[in-house]
Amino acid sequence: MIIVAFVFIILCGYGAYWVAGSRRLDRATATLPMPPSLPLVGNAMFFIGSTEKILKSLKYIASLAQKHKGAVKLWLGPKLYIAIGNPEDAQVILENCLDKDEVYRFLRPWLGRGLFIAPLSLWKVHRKVLLPIFHNKVVEEYLSVISTQADVLLERIADQSGKCEFDVLKYITACTLDIVFETAMGERMDVQHTPDTPYLRARLIVMTILNKRFFKVWLQPDFIFNLTPYAKQQKENIKLTHKFTDEVVKKKRIEYEKKMAKSNSQTDINSVGQPQSVLDMLFGRDIEFTDEQLREHIDSITIAGNDTTALVIAYTFILLGIHQDAQNKVLQEQKNIFGNSKRGALKEDIFKMNYLERVIKESMRLYTVVPIISRNVHKDIYLPHSNVTVPAGTGAVVGPFAIHRLQSVWGPNANEFDPDRFLPEHSVDRHPAAFLAFSFGSRNCIGRNFGMLIMKSIISSFIRSYKIEANEVGPLKIEVLLFPINGHQIKITKRLP
Repeated sequence: MIIVAFVFIILCGYGAYWVAGSRRLDRATATLPMPPSLPLVGNAMFFIGSTEKILKSLKYIASLAQKHKGAVKLWLGPKLYIAIGNPEDAQVILENCLDKDEVYRFLRPWLGRGLFIAPLSLWKVHRKVLLPIFHNKVVEEYLSVISTQADVLLERIADQSGKCEFDVLKYITACTLDIVFETAMGERMDVQHTPDTPYLRARLIVMTILNKRFFKVWLQPDFIFNLTPYAKQQKENIKLTHKFTDEVVKKKRIEYEKKMAKSNSQTDINSVGQPQSVLDMLFGRDIEFTDEQLREHIDSITIAGNDTTALVIAYTFILLGIHQDAQNKVLQEQKNIFGNSKRGALKEDIFKMNYLERVIKESMRLYTVVPIISRNVHKDIYLPHSNVTVPAGTGAVVGPFAIHRLQSVWGPNANEFDPDRFLPEHSVDRHPAAFLAFSFGSRNCIGRNFGMLIMKSIISSFIRSYKIEANEVGPLKIEVLLFPINGHQIKITKRLP
């Protein structure tokens, strides 16, 4: 009886503390609108249901925000979030709030403290070491790898030529996986020819479970999730993916130590042989990474970087299939660069693909594959556009998907496909945080240049070999990333020599 009374007192005390804190945050953000809410759960009901319904809820919240200076507040249980749909406030948050929101904790069992979700103190140190590895001069050395895998893609997809519509994403994902594995780890996986391996199956299972946790509110508390079969399944499959990367890291460390024994300097090592993988270049840096840290960084690169790149390419193919005039312009630009050659792109070719780059950016604007960015607000911060001070302890959710379609920023045709909106003369007066495809601020995407290199190279090879036709993207859903419900459906026809 005494224990029951003690627990009751503790719960009452916690409840009183939570109510007092909630009222304080509510008063501080009283000028912001809030969608209809329920006791205790707040606005969580907007994020229950199918992924298509959740995306519709996000669109509703974005429309509510636009009626009130581009921001709205949401209670998800005991946590207050400020949802931001304007570039001015987005810039303030993304430049000043560098810690990822607590919701990213679901990724920690898999990615640990890798760069993507590293706590701020560790991120600052490790980003400085990793940044030179993603410099243009370094990633350009990977063009031969990209070209080789693009050729495999063209070969594998040839069976679809002249047939009905098909979902192109699985072909592109296999291609980009082969590129990312080889450039990040120095290992040839040959996913394009052998897509059904234990590692890839485990990877898919983990991603599926993580998506459930992100968007099924009742699975978010650890004590509930750990009671479900998903917890054991996730643990087993994460262990399998870690085992794969750990073996690669140990193998590469042995190779590095053997080379060090034969060489007098890191310069000598780096100048020999084929382009080094990211993992190879992480040995002998200013920081002596442990094997576990190396695995976390490499897993972050291969997991966070691959699907986003593949999705952008797939959306771009659909848009080019719909807009034949844009496809013809892309093709003409490629002919001006390559003539009738089917060779892979060199770095000087990439620099000439100005129209293709505008097409890719417009695809990323209309179909922002990372539709929301969530940060922790660690100190009171003033949002100038919304004219409100966001108190410490809240979460901030920036909505690139909403910002990318603002008519006040992109004009009355904001929902239409127009690559020329990215011409320099049309972009000069645009707010710097109006385009958030690679996030913004110092914690933006470290692999943005490499991603653009891959996208340009693959699309260049593809468009020179195949004509694309498509009807529409169709309704969308959000599964951490943005997907069309019906898939990335296109038709292709082999181009004549």
